[in-house]
Order: sequence, then structure tokens, then C-alpha cells
Amino acid sequence: MKLLIVDDQYRVAEGLQWGINWQTIGVDQVYTALSAYQAKDIIQQEEIKIILCDIEMPGENGIELIRWVKRHYPHISCIVLTAHADFSYAQEALKLACTDYILQPASYPVIEESVRRAVQELCATAKKKELEQMGDEYKKQEKNLIRNSIRNYLTGVVSSSQFFKLQEKGKVPAMEQTVYLLLIQIIRWNSTEVWQPRLLSDTMENIAAETFEQNHLQVISFVSDYPCFGMVIWGDILPDEDTMDCRLQFINSFYQQFFKCETAIYMVTPSPFQDLEKTWHNLINYRDDNVSLSNGVYTGPRKTDKGISSRVPEVRRWSGLLKEGHAQAVAEDAGKCLDRLVESGVMNRNTLREFYQDFLQAVYYASQNGEGFFKKLFSTEEEFQLYLDGMRSVEHMKALIGYVVRRFDQNLEETVPEDLIEKVVNYITDHMEEQIMRDDIAHHIHLNPDYLTRIFKRETGMTLKEFIIKTKMKEAQMLIESTRLPISLIAAKVGYTNFSHFSYSYKKIMGITPQEKRRGETEEE
Repeated sequence: MKLLIVDDQYRVAEGLQWGINWQTIGVDQVYTALSAYQAKDIIQQEEIKIILCDIEMPGENGIELIRWVKRHYPHISCIVLTAHADFSYAQEALKLACTDYILQPASYPVIEESVRRAVQELCATAKKKELEQMGDEYKKQEKNLIRNSIRNYLTGVVSSSQFFKLQEKGKVPAMEQTVYLLLIQIIRWNSTEVWQPRLLSDTMENIAAETFEQNHLQVISFVSDYPCFGMVIWGDILPDEDTMDCRLQFINSFYQQFFKCETAIYMVTPSPFQDLEKTWHNLINYRDDNVSLSNGVYTGPRKTDKGISSRVPEVRRWSGLLKEGHAQAVAEDAGKCLDRLVESGVMNRNTLREFYQDFLQAVYYASQNGEGFFKKLFSTEEEFQLYLDGMRSVEHMKALIGYVVRRFDQNLEETVPEDLIEKVVNYITDHMEEQIMRDDIAHHIHLNPDYLTRIFKRETGMTLKEFIIKTKMKEAQMLIESTRLPISLIAAKVGYTNFSHFSYSYKKIMGITPQEKRRGETEEE
């Protein structure tokens, strides 16, 4: 521990420095200063923990120095040494929370005892802080252990001894305790800034916990199969299902506004904790039935109108239109058909699978060489993934339709407009200060977004998103090198409102942070 003696009388300072055996009371190094100015210089360079300070000094006095210390280094313990018994000084020292106020002349043992107490107080404070940090870290680890244990239980992977220890401590519900189990799905993001799964889960948990705080309920959230999350809610008295539905409507609305995304929450009747594995599988089935990717709160299987047929009645007509070169008409008709199925409440996994099969059957009939056409149509990994994803959701099905009819209409011979890349680069340059979206570029140059993405990747070797970020970072690099604009302003000039996101993107592309780049430019000058 380091101590600083401040006294304008050299002999007094030297006498204190060598007249006390500092090491016996826990002081390793002792520094001396003959003025407040000199003291500040030492404090700024060394990790001083205790100051012995005279009051009467030329220039800035001891009280003024201590006031500066408390403002900039509040952790330093200050002991006042003075030959003046002026009450106003003592009063000021008390206001500044000085550890002690010693009147001179004072014997070395008296000063030694005062410093000893200061050392003990500092050690106790440091120990308390260390214990608090250890406690926080333990709570964090325990919370993660609870989340992992519940997730593993739901998926049938259980470490029995560990799990039952948590139950004995009341950290997770007892087997017979009734709980609510939720599945929360991120449908789509409405912002370019996407939250990290763990942080998103933690924040979801905090929002839900605050909502149910008055009911004294416990909430645990965990990452399931991103972008899906699980949440368990339990307590002595659970809300009824109607109340729960109202609360979840509020929570879902809050999630969508706070995270800037669209979410769906799936819930079933509360059940004993021991039955949650079965409940979890039911929730997954409810989620998978939401092929229209609608947001909201769902409290059971989606109801369908059994009186409406989900089969496509015009497979042959679509096939004929494709043969005659009217692919766009097929795309529009198929899209409207999907929308009608969604609006009528018929749409679910089975309905979408039947539609998928009927549409591809129409395409097969329209092609001249059947299997050969399909091999060319889905020849790349990206194209084949479109084929596989068609049954995942209505949005994926529409993407597949758009791709197939475009390829059919172009007779599988896609030609790239001569100035396509130039137009894309010009658009990015003209909109550098904005958040540039793929759909905006596609609309500007009159191309389908999916087609633009595929052709751009084929021509440049990188995705459109990668190219936009790289272009923005090169512009930022140029501004850092050629101007003295603040880095935060440079971030705004290339369309970033979140400085951390900008710094992360810059380092990922350039290998160093923008701050390191700026320091390097300054040193070269």
C-alpha cells in the first residue's frame, strides 16, 4: 500500500517518512511532496491509497488539495495534520470525509495508530468489494446452471444429481409443482441491429420478471433453438389462463417495440413440472404450425376451417401458363392463393406441404425435360436450399415461387445487365449515410431482391451485405486518414447510429479499431 506525505516543511515531511516503521502497519512505499502541485503529480502517477496532509501551505492549501483528491480519487483515505486548532478547518475536513484530524505536535505513535486504522479500513473495504464481486459471479454462474438444467430437462438430457440439488435449494420448481411453459419465437427483425441470443434471453427474462413481480412469480428464460427461446414461470399462486394471456399480450407488444422485431409467444395450460418435456414438444408443434409466421400470442393449436379445401385446383392451368411464357402471372396467382389460405385460417404445416407439392408438380408438367430441368433449376447449394425451405413457411414458399418462375421465364439463361454492379455501387455511394437495405437497391434498379442477391454474389464473390459493409468501412478509413472529424461523426457519415456496432464492423474488415487507426495516423505525423 502506498502513502503520500504532503507538507511544505521539508524536515517535517522527512521526519515522518523515516521516523515511523511503515511496513509494520501495512505501508510498502512512502512518498513526500512539498506542495499541492507536487502532490497532484505524484497522485496521478502512483496508486496512492493514503495521504497525510498539512493544511497551511503556500499557494494551494491542504483543504483545497483534499477537495481535489475527493473529487478525482474518492477511494484515497485522507488524514489531516495541522498545528492550527481552527474549528472551521476541522469542520471542512469532516465534510470531506477525512479519516482523521490530528493536531500537531503529535507523537509518531499517534500518527502511526491513525494510519493503521486507515489501512485496516481500506483492507476491509477491498475485501468487501472482492466478496461482492465473487457473490455476483456466483449468482451469474448459478443462474446459467439453472437455465441449462431446465433446458436439458425439457430436451430429455438430465444430470439427475445436479438437477435434484437445485430442486432441494428451491432454485427450480419441484416435480409436482404446476408451472407455465412458454416458447418465444423471433419471427423477423425490423432493424439491422440484431441482438445476441444470450443478451436477448436475459433481457426477455428481466422484462417478464418485472411484469409478474406483483404476483411474486419466478421467471427463467433460456436460449432454445435460436431464434426460439424457452421460458418457465412459477410461484405459489399462478395467474389463470385469461390473466396470463393478457399479460403475455403486453409482454409480446413490449418485446416488439423494445427489440424492434416481430415475435410470437406460444403457451398451453399450466402443467406439473414433471410433464414439461411433453408440453415442450407440444409447443414446438404449435410453433411449426405457424407457417404464415404471424406474430402474436397463441394459447393452443391454430384452428382451421375444415370446410375449405387446401389443395390447389389449377395445377394444369398454371402448367399451361408457364409453357406459354406467362410465368409472372403464375407467380401472382400462386401468391394470392397462399394469402387466401392464410386469411381463411386453413394454413398449417400440412396445408403448406400440399401447396408445395402442387406447385412443383405444375412446374414439372410445364418443363420439357422434367428431371433435367429440376437439376439445372437447383444446381447450386443456395438454390437447393430454396427448394428445401419451401415448406418451412409461407414466406419461404413465396421466395421459392419467385425464384422458379423467374428462372422458368428466362429459360434458365440468366444474363447480367452490363451496368448492374456499377448501379449497385452508385446507389451505395449516394446513400452512404443511410442504413442501406437490399430491397431498396433492388427497387432502385428494377430487379427482384432475390435475383439481385444471387447475381451479385456470382459476379463479385461476396454477398451484397458483405459488399455494403466493406464499402462503408473503406469510406470510414478514408475519412479517418484524410480528416480530423470525430470518429463518432465518421460512424454517422457511413450510416451507423450505434458506435459499438460501427467499431466492431470496422475492426472485422480492417483488422484494427477506428480509434487505433486514428492514433496510428497521429503518431505518423
